[in-house]
Parts: sequence; structure tokens; C-alpha cells
Amino acid sequence: MAPQYEILRAGKDFDVGGPASVWREFPSLSVDHYLWLKNGYEPRVRVQLGLTDRFLYVRFDVEEKKVRARFTRFQDPVYKDSCVEFFVDPFPDLKRGYLNFEANAVGTFLIAFGPDRRSRRPLRKADLRGFKSASSIKRPMDGEIRTGRWALAYRIPLELFDKMYGRPVRPGGRGAANFYKCGDEAEFPHYGAWSPVGTPSPDFHRPEFFGTLIFGRM
Repeated sequence: MAPQYEILRAGKDFDVGGPASVWREFPSLSVDHYLWLKNGYEPRVRVQLGLTDRFLYVRFDVEEKKVRARFTRFQDPVYKDSCVEFFVDPFPDLKRGYLNFEANAVGTFLIAFGPDRRSRRPLRKADLRGFKSASSIKRPMDGEIRTGRWALAYRIPLELFDKMYGRPVRPGGRGAANFYKCGDEAEFPHYGAWSPVGTPSPDFHRPEFFGTLIFGRM
């Protein structure tokens, strides 16, 4: 049975670069299904989401001692680094496709839209007006971090969903999504998911395996 998560609403917008305490009211989900490889490398990953009238907020908290974060340009292949990913289709009934938000540990993003792996359109920075992110790691690195963990938070303007799908996100609506942790060229390659992906080889671009997101009511 596919998992589901209800996104609670926040009373007001907040700074994604602020203290972790602002996220306390939001429940977390776990990216804990490690697939395809059996090398024993399974970082603990928790994800929290929040919703306001203007933004969808996302925060990843990753327990990982060694971090590889080399890419710094928008739309670089960040999945080769220590990477966290959010794939979301807020209106699966429309069958228009999903947005993939992929980011390495320094907050470099790869973002595209489409129905499957092959038919995707990269977004431009101009499409992301109001999008903001903040990472606990500020510069490229390849090695151990003292704290043994890192965090990435960002906000997605709801008007982006309206633009891509021609329909506004409404309280009580149900979307489809998955959350991932990967590192194709990390010291220990790994592929973790919130909702398990039933393919014989690594492939996160499989919306038929997405879980359910519920956009919470006021």
C-alpha cells in the first residue's frame, strides 16, 4: 500500500533559512526504503512539509558523515552528488506530468517538468520567481562533516503549480509524490525512497509508484 502524508498549514510564511524550530509543528516522513544496491549504506533521511496560501515548504534532514557536493550551477547533474529529491504531481487526474526538484547538499537544483524520464522540460530561473532555498552546507565539499548531518529547506511558489497545470492547489486536494535520497557518484552509491519503487534497476522517474500528498485544510 502506497504511503500518504498530510501537509499541515502554517499560520504565516516563514524564512526557510531560519532556525529548525520553525519546523516543529510539521510532522515528518522517512525516506527509508533503500533499493537495488545492498552495500549497507542507508543514510537516515527525514522530510517535513508545510503549506501557506502562497508557498509549499519542504525540508530534508539527512544524517550522513561523508558528503560529496561538487556541482554549483542551476540544472547541473546534482544526482551524482549527495542528493535529495522531491517529485510531485499535485493533480494526477490531469495526467500532465510531475515536477522533479533535485538538489545536492549545497542547494544546487535541477528542476524539470514532464510525464516521464524521457519527456521532460527543464525549467528556467524565470519560471521560479519566489522560489528560495537554504542549506546548512554553504560551499562545495567532498569529505566528512563534523556534525554528521546536513539539512536543506526550500519553498515552492504555489503559482508555479497553477502555471504548469492551469489549476490552483486547493486545501483538501490530493496529489502524488515521492521523496528520494541518492548519490550516483558518492563513495557509496545509494538509492532511497519514501514510497518503494518496484523496478529491477534504479529509476526514480516512475510516477506509478508515487505515494499520496494531502494538501491540508485550514
